[in-house]
Amino acid sequence: MTQRARLLLVGALALTLAAVTALLALEGGDPASPLRHGYLPLVVAAALVLGAPGGAAAAGAVVLLLGPVVLPEIERSGLTPEAVEGLVTLATVALAGALSGVGTTRARRLRARYETILAAQRALAGEPALELALARLHAALSEHLRADDVGLVVRDGPRLVVAGGDGVAPGSVAAQVLAGAGAIFVADAGGGRRPRRVFATPLGAGAEGVLVVEREGELGADERAALEALGAHIGLVLANARLTARQRRFAEELEVKVACATRRLEELDHAKSSFVAVASHELRTPLTALQGFSELLAARRLPAEEVSRLAGIMHQEARRLGRIVNDLLDLARIERGLAPALHRTPVAVETLIAGVADVFRRGRATHPIVVGYEAGLPRVDADRDALERILTNLVSNALKYSPPGRLVRIRARGAAHGGAVEVEVEDQGAGIPAESLTRIFEPYYRAPEAAGTARGAGIGLAVVKSLVEAHGGSIRVESAHGVGTRVVFTVPAVP
Repeated sequence: MTQRARLLLVGALALTLAAVTALLALEGGDPASPLRHGYLPLVVAAALVLGAPGGAAAAGAVVLLLGPVVLPEIERSGLTPEAVEGLVTLATVALAGALSGVGTTRARRLRARYETILAAQRALAGEPALELALARLHAALSEHLRADDVGLVVRDGPRLVVAGGDGVAPGSVAAQVLAGAGAIFVADAGGGRRPRRVFATPLGAGAEGVLVVEREGELGADERAALEALGAHIGLVLANARLTARQRRFAEELEVKVACATRRLEELDHAKSSFVAVASHELRTPLTALQGFSELLAARRLPAEEVSRLAGIMHQEARRLGRIVNDLLDLARIERGLAPALHRTPVAVETLIAGVADVFRRGRATHPIVVGYEAGLPRVDADRDALERILTNLVSNALKYSPPGRLVRIRARGAAHGGAVEVEVEDQGAGIPAESLTRIFEPYYRAPEAAGTARGAGIGLAVVKSLVEAHGGSIRVESAHGVGTRVVFTVPAVP
């Protein structure tokens, strides 16, 4: 209600009281006149509209207006029935004004508290950023609380977010509350002609922050209790908002992880299906060669040179078949989380590299293979068969994905950090796309470009990585589009 409306209402009540009193006087001032009951609704109306002060003022006005009618009657005739009725009317009006006013004031305070709480909830709704939420909350509290200044301080991890007030100066009431002092009331903070009350209360039981209210004038115990309850409620809302935001982030992260895992499983399922088809072909090729050449040798008498040539081919295919089977066995161990079994002995890297290069030179004359290594290389502490498989896989890939006539290099040197030998296999092929470099060591994975140019099961590099790491070494791939690929791995040297 506006100030103008209040003044108009007070004027109307005053005129009505005067009219009732005038009518009562015209009847001869009888204290038992029925007109006396007209005072009661006026007092109650004043209390309901203006609260406790309005009810008390209206009741006082009735006592002043009706008293001169009742008291003279008592002086003249004593406590006659008419005088008693007048006294009862005075008491009833006074009591009704007081009770109605107090009830109205209390109801208004409760309504104001609920409206403040609702405003706080609306300000914190929607999970805004903390700074924005506090700005909204500060505006809502400044509007609903009868205060000269409202300050908010909220913890956000190691930092404090402040909205309104004077911040958190050392020794201030806000700093004391944040330190765990509980609610603090300062009867007069000074700095004005009237007492400046300051009340600070924690936000929530877990000290989420602090609410500081400053007001010139009275700040009673009831209002302080209401502010404490408001602070506890705001703290609870803040805690719930943070929990909701955390749960939402967790749900979103979980959704992303589940989607990634589902996509990965679908890729693995597709890769395994492709692997079965490719592996069947890879196994069938050497088996077909072995079967065909063995039948030829059994059915026909051939010259010694031809028998030797066919035996060499059969030997190569048998070795190829053995590599595929060993790769499959190692892959099964990898998927079970087991490291490949190794039988370590001192191995001369130069001899091993030369042997692998000779095997490929005899089998594939389309690519020149160049070997180089530092003089005086130490022996490595390795499983000879496993190390041969590592080199064979890498050289096979280099030949497979390089155009005919392109150079393939195999080099060995001492590692820069010492205590290991570094071996690299380099080709001049098309290179590996950057997006595939991080995945080429995954089982069953083949770069899309590679899958279209050469057959393969997609398990060789996964086995190579597991064998290198089982030795305690490391492996990396460097590749440039149109230039080629270099694979570098290290093996521990014999101490």
